[in-house]
Amino acid sequence: METPVDPIEFLLVTAVVLVGSASQAAIGMGLNLLAIPLLLLVNPIYAPGPVLVASFGLSFLALWRVPAKVDRRELQPALIGLAAGTAVAGGVLAVIDSADLTRLLGAFVVLGAGLALSGWSAALNDRNLFAAGGGAGVLGTIAGVHAPPIALLYQGLAPERVRGAVLTFVGLGNALSITALALVGQFTSKHLFAATMLIPGVLIGLLAAPILAGMITARLLRAFVLSISTVSGLLLVFG
Repeated sequence: METPVDPIEFLLVTAVVLVGSASQAAIGMGLNLLAIPLLLLVNPIYAPGPVLVASFGLSFLALWRVPAKVDRRELQPALIGLAAGTAVAGGVLAVIDSADLTRLLGAFVVLGAGLALSGWSAALNDRNLFAAGGGAGVLGTIAGVHAPPIALLYQGLAPERVRGAVLTFVGLGNALSITALALVGQFTSKHLFAATMLIPGVLIGLLAAPILAGMITARLLRAFVLSISTVSGLLLVFG
């Protein structure tokens, strides 16, 4: 499929990525959950690979721009689990046909949103960090949704710790997932070009994040992103 350059489509894509990027920079999650199902409805070329590239850059730019605390010791078992989950997901993608991939993406987006909305919590220990990392590796590589499993473990902690853990984990998870997609032939030069179309939305969203945070509470913004993601994911599954 050729990468589109239609002006109307570019504006739609930029608007979606802008809102998702502003949300992710403000609360630690949002770009992948919001953009992937919506952009798949616009044109499948944009997801998941190009959105993962955009999210990778955004995560580390946001860490530089907003206050965050990163505990490297806590992230070690999560990253081991992430690598294992990414490998498993890469194997799944290598054997699934393209006709089923969009529905699978939609189902995993809904699963990720459901996890984030569940309110479930667990102790922040090495075993649970490893399990959350594994789940995020599978969710992230198949549907581009790394954040919910790790965010569940950090909910209720100081915002700086949540942002630091989630943004770092999402950034590194995106890099691993892009590698896995490339190895199974689902991230090529046309996807890399499509990723460049997302840059304006990412940069504007990053700049808009403080404004958005001042206009709307983090809780309401999170509910908005998860609600839109769930509806969009269901449209992909049943559409």
